[in-house]
Amino acid sequence: MKHIAVFPRELPEELTAGFAEMVSHEGFTIAPDGIPVTACKGETYSVRRSADGLAVSYQTPVQFFRALSYLKEGDLTPCEIDRQPVFKRNGIMLDCSRNAVPTLDTIRSILRKMALMGLNTAMLYTEDTYEIPTRPYFGYLRGRYSLEDIRALDDYAADLGIELVPCIQTLAHLERALHWPQVDPDIRDTNDIMMVGEEKVYQFIDEMLDAVTKAFRTKRIHIGMDEAWSLGLGNYRFKHGFVPAPQLMKEHLAKVCELVHKHGLEPMIWSDMYLRMCSPTGGYYDAPDVLPQDVLDAARDDVGLVYWDYYHSDPAEYQRLMKIHEQLNPDFIFAGGLWTWTGPVPNPQKIRSTSIPALKECEAHGIREVLSTAWGDNGAEASLLTALYGMQLYAEYDYTGRTDEESLAERFAACTGEHADAFFRMDEFNMLPGITPHCEDPVNASKFLLYEDPLLPLFSADTAGLSFTDHYRALAESYTSYTSEDPAFEALYRFYQSLAELLSLKCLWREQAAEVQRSNAAQAVQLAEKCAKSCDACKLAWYTLWKKTNRPYGFEVIDVRLSGLKGRFETAAREMLALQNGEIESIETLSAEKLRYITDEEGRFNGCYAWSDCISACRI
Repeated sequence: MKHIAVFPRELPEELTAGFAEMVSHEGFTIAPDGIPVTACKGETYSVRRSADGLAVSYQTPVQFFRALSYLKEGDLTPCEIDRQPVFKRNGIMLDCSRNAVPTLDTIRSILRKMALMGLNTAMLYTEDTYEIPTRPYFGYLRGRYSLEDIRALDDYAADLGIELVPCIQTLAHLERALHWPQVDPDIRDTNDIMMVGEEKVYQFIDEMLDAVTKAFRTKRIHIGMDEAWSLGLGNYRFKHGFVPAPQLMKEHLAKVCELVHKHGLEPMIWSDMYLRMCSPTGGYYDAPDVLPQDVLDAARDDVGLVYWDYYHSDPAEYQRLMKIHEQLNPDFIFAGGLWTWTGPVPNPQKIRSTSIPALKECEAHGIREVLSTAWGDNGAEASLLTALYGMQLYAEYDYTGRTDEESLAERFAACTGEHADAFFRMDEFNMLPGITPHCEDPVNASKFLLYEDPLLPLFSADTAGLSFTDHYRALAESYTSYTSEDPAFEALYRFYQSLAELLSLKCLWREQAAEVQRSNAAQAVQLAEKCAKSCDACKLAWYTLWKKTNRPYGFEVIDVRLSGLKGRFETAAREMLALQNGEIESIETLSAEKLRYITDEEGRFNGCYAWSDCISACRI
């Protein structure tokens, strides 16, 4: 991290607490002979960096902290910045519900780097990972935040000029909250959807809102309501008969809104359920260009909409979908994706190919608020630290309009103190020679190659004739060069080095194992044992990273996955030893004919995003 000596002069009171945190943690020191820094609140944002120091005019405090980051650029030649940000609000949604609950220090670190980027909104996505004092099973053994935890984060964010916004669920995505046998069955429709119309449900939601109101200072709240796929089709149908989902959605939203307004809050929801109402397939993005009147009638003027779209790279698709959303509410928010949810490694190229056209269309449509989302589906295998590169892209588009790799790298180093190359090269874990995607979803090769069973290789027909061993070996060597003063980032780099080493060995195994005969089985035994040891090394590196960034809850899932993989290599070594000793003639699961799984007839790949789908043809 680059260290800069500064001397603050005439800083408004609202900046002092945040400035002190930057001095404590982000490489700034105060010295009488340091660079003079002055700031004043004004009607526009401007920065003057010269031999006389740094002079900042800011509209909101976060703009001052972004201006500070210009002192950490490699070239401190004089500059003047008068370009105004494109968006009124720009920020991140952090998933704290998919097994990984970030520590308070991790959130604080991300908030500081957000401030240096100039991002002013942070949503905490918490399905059941916040405290409701009257509901002991809500977030039980999941690492939930206490109300005091959230208040502390809220204060910290406010000192940096960042609005911390609760992002909860009040209909679906509540499987972990509802699965306990001690939870009243009357509130369940399906395993993850609450029972619309049940008074006990609205008492539950009232308690959710009471907790949120006590923890956050903002009046804005995201109440979710997305992806309620089976709304009304579970216990509700047996109790009340079939009622169309749009009607249930409208009734439920009305009741929730009464509660939200009772608590003095301003709600927003994900928009997908409205578009699914009129989709011919039940999808999100194939709604008609002109929405039917019943869908328009279902929308509420007092509920903001968040249009999420993580997939498209064609500007025309964004244009079409934004026009559709304007029919529901012209003041909608756009949420793009940081592709942190496909496995242990994010997809920076996918972030770029979707975010840049999306942000251009948001600017063209006059959208005032944008978010980047860092989901953690299927176990939160990718650290939230990996979201920082995409966050920098959102920030640079907003403030400078420059999103080329060189500009982002310079700004990333200034705002995070880390190697942009180490983050951008994460693509190399998934973009392998010979792999062509079938659709807009990226191919998460690092996940399915990691978890593929060594004795029952589900993907061998898909990857026939392809070799990835040398690719991952070179990638492991590259990651040895990345180091950091920050223990969390150092753990991140060591994890990716270890992951690449394991993948290299695994790929060597998968390329040789099916052809092993009695004559060369001894070598296969040694390779299996080496792979088992590498599983242990990777698990330890992952555990170290998890401890540095997350609460301990949730790692048991990762532990089971890699411990299971190690165990399967130990079994593979025994099988190969039996082959060597002539106890068996072949290993049936290896020699069985393999069929295509994730490729089409032209050899184009889909991803495989669930661990359980990567390891066996049997039910897990």
